[in-house]
Amino acid sequence: MSRTIPLVEKRKLVKSGSSIVITIPKEWLTENGLDVGDEVMMVSNGSLKFMKINKENVENVRNQLNPNHAGASATSTEGVATPS
Repeated sequence: MSRTIPLVEKRKLVKSGSSIVITIPKEWLTENGLDVGDEVMMVSNGSLKFMKINKENVENVRNQLNPNHAGASATSTEGVATPS
């Protein structure tokens, strides 16, 4: 189901051990085809965007970061910055 009006909701960042976590509403997960245990990419370039890791999304991000990379294999996040 696609929304014409985006959901906007305030969330608080919470410390958990040495990490910071944010809770995501179940409805958001469902609408975006995500489930517990799925991996997501975080893309920050003036705003913060989370995307499910799949071939299409990795390729789109890779092409935005490096237009000369278009058409290369998108089976991994190699070349896409990920936290260490």
